[in-house]
Amino acid sequence: MRTFLEHKSFQKYLSNSVWLLSDFFLRMVVGVFVVFYVARYLGPEKFGVFSYLLAISTFMIAISRLGMEAVLVREIIKKPENELKVMGTAFWMMFLSGLLLYILVICSFFLTLGSGQEDLYLLVLGASSIFTSFYVVEFYFQSQVKAKYATICRSIVLILMSVFKLFLIYREAELFWFFVAGLMDNAILALVFLFSFWRMSKYQMFFRFFCWKEAKNMLASAWPMVLVAIALQAYMRTDQIMIRNMLGAYEVGIYSAAIRISEAWIIMMGAVAVSLLPAIIKLKAGNAVTYRNRMVQLFRLIFWSSVFVAVGVLFFGEQLIILVFGKSYLESASIISLMMWSAVFSSMGSVASRYFNVEGMEKKFALRTVLAALVNAMLNYFLIPIYGIQGAAFATLFSTFFANYFLDWFDKDLRVLLQLKHRAVFGYPLIRH
Repeated sequence: MRTFLEHKSFQKYLSNSVWLLSDFFLRMVVGVFVVFYVARYLGPEKFGVFSYLLAISTFMIAISRLGMEAVLVREIIKKPENELKVMGTAFWMMFLSGLLLYILVICSFFLTLGSGQEDLYLLVLGASSIFTSFYVVEFYFQSQVKAKYATICRSIVLILMSVFKLFLIYREAELFWFFVAGLMDNAILALVFLFSFWRMSKYQMFFRFFCWKEAKNMLASAWPMVLVAIALQAYMRTDQIMIRNMLGAYEVGIYSAAIRISEAWIIMMGAVAVSLLPAIIKLKAGNAVTYRNRMVQLFRLIFWSSVFVAVGVLFFGEQLIILVFGKSYLESASIISLMMWSAVFSSMGSVASRYFNVEGMEKKFALRTVLAALVNAMLNYFLIPIYGIQGAAFATLFSTFFANYFLDWFDKDLRVLLQLKHRAVFGYPLIRH
């Protein structure tokens, strides 16, 4: 253990993970606190409208990213001499994708003649998809195991925008201005990312480059991840959209309160998985036994940490909801435990998604995510009218279990992945040869 801890490579990735986790904890202490405070200020109904349109905006952003998170990291690691060309190509593809999506929102707004306030809110918030292209800088930092710089950028924007949102609450601002703040979050972060890369690269800019050959190669690899992103957002956000249309904005607000808590944990576990992606890629090319053992250890850490938190919420969920959101959201306590058990399987999925990427199984991952999205949509359709938000919570739990464990049993190519999960969950010893 001492030799392992003193290894320079381990220390490098540990430092990277610490920076990512520090970013998470800052978002927990500052960002999530502000979101909770905003939810208290708006109340369940207005917070439901906010969460509903935010779900649509998040869906747009996921599509505009074009699955570049993993593909760009991999390509920069493989072709460090062409990093500017690779980044520039990814940037322009993402920019055009985001612009096209926003044009569709504008067309929809004018076709409906801005028939409701929600249309105007989406017109403002939807512009966030254009700024997604600047995330290529964050992906570059990931490839270089330099989460420190991305964390500093995000922290600056987080603190500035948190102060602004608290100011809106202090001034008793209308709901519209919170959508403006959501757009500013993405726009200012894009500018900070751009400036940080400009300084680090000695005043070179990636958007001066574009290569059709690189674009074709990256899209060929990324299209399954685009499908994954769409399907992933579908089964993460469909419940909120369907609750809004079947039950109303108030119920979306109650449901979204529980989601905010479970997603905070999923983000933390995802940060650990993302920080270790470059190391996993390199281990795959080296010692296969070490690679699999590290995957087992990562699965073990993620799974049992999530179970521990889920058990705690099972006993103290009601007190947690009252503490965080206030008594007006007390109905959220009825579903918070189900959402946290969903987080157990979602956290496992964040590690498994990296395994699919390293093993070149993007298409397989896309297919199973689409299946999970369909299962989730069907369960929501039948359960929400009968059981309300509890039905939506159960649909989420079953679909995450279905996607991240159940399907592994029926694919012979995933026997190794299933064995790695079982070693992690049931405490089997590590692989020796």
